Amino acid sequence: MLKWTVRFWLIWPYTSRKHSVPSLKKHRLHWLPKPITAKKSKAARGNLRGFFMCGVATQGPIFCLTRSAVFNLALRRFFFPVGCLHSGCFKVKSTLKRFSVDILVLFVAIGVLAALLVKHQEFFHDDAYITLRYARNFAETGLIQWNRGEWVEGYTSLLHVVLTGGFLRLGIDAIEAAQLVNVIAVLVLLVATGMSARAVLPGRDNWLPRGLTVLTVAGSTPVSVWVLGGLEAVVAAALLAAGLTALLCYLRKPRPWLLVAAAVAYSLAILTRLDTSVFIAGSGLGLLMINSSAWRARFLAAAIVVGVPAAVSFVQMGIRWQVYGELFPLTFYAKADLPLLDKLSSGADYIALGLIMVPTVGIAFLITGIVSRSAQLSVATKLLGIAVFLQLLYICWAGGDHMPWARMFVPIIAPCALLLLASVSDIGVQTRHIVVGSSALAALIVAIIGPSSVRDRAAQYGEIVGRHIDRTWPAGITVALNTAGSTPFIAGQGRTFIDMLGLNDPIIAKRKNVPILTQQQHWPGHTKGDGAYVLSRAPDRIIIGPAHGVDISAAWFLSGAEMASMPEFARCYQRMIETIPYLEDGGKLDGTLPDTFVFTYYRRVCS
Repeated sequence: MLKWTVRFWLIWPYTSRKHSVPSLKKHRLHWLPKPITAKKSKAARGNLRGFFMCGVATQGPIFCLTRSAVFNLALRRFFFPVGCLHSGCFKVKSTLKRFSVDILVLFVAIGVLAALLVKHQEFFHDDAYITLRYARNFAETGLIQWNRGEWVEGYTSLLHVVLTGGFLRLGIDAIEAAQLVNVIAVLVLLVATGMSARAVLPGRDNWLPRGLTVLTVAGSTPVSVWVLGGLEAVVAAALLAAGLTALLCYLRKPRPWLLVAAAVAYSLAILTRLDTSVFIAGSGLGLLMINSSAWRARFLAAAIVVGVPAAVSFVQMGIRWQVYGELFPLTFYAKADLPLLDKLSSGADYIALGLIMVPTVGIAFLITGIVSRSAQLSVATKLLGIAVFLQLLYICWAGGDHMPWARMFVPIIAPCALLLLASVSDIGVQTRHIVVGSSALAALIVAIIGPSSVRDRAAQYGEIVGRHIDRTWPAGITVALNTAGSTPFIAGQGRTFIDMLGLNDPIIAKRKNVPILTQQQHWPGHTKGDGAYVLSRAPDRIIIGPAHGVDISAAWFLSGAEMASMPEFARCYQRMIETIPYLEDGGKLDGTLPDTFVFTYYRRVCS
């Protein structure tokens, strides 16, 4: 039986110059022919124009239904140069078909992620409101400021602030804007993980371990929780995963443009979170270990992948120095500038808890260690292992985090899943399936048995207090408080706020020799304060402790504890207690509190 063949070319104006002809032998595929110059006639460009059809019982040239150049370009861009017409049936053997199983598994992973998003749909963290306050001011004024007219960098992610501010300018609700950025990022994360898995373990027969790798990432609870949490961890994870995809593809086929793509993705990751530079440096060290390349090629590859993001970071530091007068964000000084032993102890506890919430991390390093004792590790395994290990060391040095569900682990979940896949790529198929499947199963078990996340308590209380302040307190006053997220965002129009923990105040953030006076100061990011500085600014209202306030004798943090012993505070501030019917106010709590919300604060009475 005669076979009909037809070729589609990738980019205009490349196309076949010959009509389809009957063939009795298997068609051999060829890529792009010589380009057609402008001097050639239109007839020389072949008969592929627009939509392609062929009659079942006819033999002859394919005829076109349209001559639209745009449509023609679209067809040639997405229909790759493989395909056949056999007995009038159009059978496309294209790249899409080779990826069909991986795409199906990707949709399954998205379904699992969607289920977890529904489970944790109430979650939103108070610190995300800090980003939203900067983003709202950026959307309204074009200036990235916390208090209007004051230049401080209390946000962690420049890219997240800009993207969220862009959505706010489109009229999208603030919380939905922050979550929408993360939803787009998590889709990029899953696609990049799938592409990286295919680079690590190619072949249609290996679809199962690749699919389990993607499922591990989608089924990890910290990913879904922090998609909804409103902070930038998922964006950083997506950009690191995109850079890894380019690097892992480069290890298989060294092409310079892949290094450029990795450098661009990593540069955006730097603009998302500065601490991703540790992971990027690990990637560069991994590239230096490519034994199959000359040392100059390895050095050049590492220089591109690390050097370009480093240059971006230095440019940002220069701009930061000019605008804010600081080399690093205030979050660095407020959280990292603490006694080393305290940070290491807190960081070790954080990592131990993170290994339970993200079992893939521990499984990946365990299996990699076992495999390394009996076999030579692949270059991909070394690259991933070094990058993840350095990032874990940084997490320990930084002292971890006070936020739930291992937020700092989110950027390394996909690399750890890929590390596990790379480490078992050369062992038996059945063993490989068991190991990777165990990791995916462990992640899903944690996701199933883990409790549903509710709104961060500081965010819940801060929203209620913020609405109350917005209704009852005069505009133009100055308020000192510790809950720097929800309350200033909701009540911030026309009011100035002092962040007594220092995330948005350079004086408090850069204070040295900080005394430890309260138990809550041991929480990461809650150590600093300065009672004398706060009083020197003579705020009109002071909220001691948490969002709803407490008596100063039971101060939670350093600023309140220091002011408790200052005569000026006792002379100039009077305690006020108010009740807020938060159920009528729209506040949504978990039902464990009475119908009224007790709000304690101090009002200035001195002129």
